[in-house]
Amino acid sequence: FHRKTMSVRIVRTRNGEDVICDLYEVTTKDKPQEAVAFQLNNPYSVWLEGMDEPRLLIETEAQEGVQKVTDPDIHFQPWVPMSCKKQILLKMDEVVTAYETYPEIIEKYNSLVEADGGTTSKVDTSSTEK
Repeated sequence: FHRKTMSVRIVRTRNGEDVICDLYEVTTKDKPQEAVAFQLNNPYSVWLEGMDEPRLLIETEAQEGVQKVTDPDIHFQPWVPMSCKKQILLKMDEVVTAYETYPEIIEKYNSLVEADGGTTSKVDTSSTEK
């Protein structure tokens, strides 16, 4: 197997969960250009508390109009807490989308992972063999 890093992303699963992780595409030697799965390193469920429609922008009644929420109430929970490994493979058809998120959320995630003794990729790298 080969894997290509995508760095920290939020993965929306088919059942509607948002999972933040250090994301890698997994390919085979036979078809290195075709991803067969995703590897989620240090996966955590992530959600915003107390918002019916999660947004990082709010409207204010004052003249300012729309303001960015500077410290949203973000919660993290281990995605597969019973796993002894911090790398989980996920079938491609279980993923709806994988997207970049706000720097503030990535900073909180990186702090959490580092406090748990893990590391995250900071920049994209070329394919490496597993």
